[in-house]
Amino acid sequence: MIPLETQEQFEGLLKPISAKGKAADPYVIVYFTAPWCGACGMLDFNRIFSARQDITWYKCDIDVNKYTLGYCGLTKIPSFIFIKSGKVLGKITSSNTDLVINTILDSFE
Repeated sequence: MIPLETQEQFEGLLKPISAKGKAADPYVIVYFTAPWCGACGMLDFNRIFSARQDITWYKCDIDVNKYTLGYCGLTKIPSFIFIKSGKVLGKITSSNTDLVINTILDSFE
């Protein structure tokens, strides 16, 4: 997972064309977490990552980046936001691996 340390980094994911003039990653998920989050540790990322392998993953530690979680309208962790070609498709807060996988598959059909 790519660290997402600033709000500016996040806003860059919402642009369909990057500052370098190339197309943004078509499928992006931002995972909001913190080292102290017990519920985050319940997720089976081997299974989650194997559901779709064409996704670029970003990890936002809310102790480092204190702004983006709230900016996205989320208040709890673990949370995920799904972005396709710069457009937010959905959000979920869950520590249930199966629910996260199903939401990924539904979001990026």
